[in-house]
Amino acid sequence: MRNLPNWLTPVLKWGGLALAVLMAATLIVVRVLTKAPEAGAMPEPSAAPEWLYWVLLVVGVVAAAVGFSVPQRKT
Repeated sequence: MRNLPNWLTPVLKWGGLALAVLMAATLIVVRVLTKAPEAGAMPEPSAAPEWLYWVLLVVGVVAAAVGFSVPQRKT
């Protein structure tokens, strides 16, 4: 795992971090907006199931952890 290409480490580090932050914010918004629907109102179907946001959050955290833990190669 030490022989990662030079471009892959920053992509994992910052892309994973960005994905994790974006999915955490999305989960907060989805939870807050769908928490308490009005009485008698039909809940709107979401475009994506909530488990997908959780999976993408975990993928982002793992990618960021790998990116930060593997030292970048010097050329």
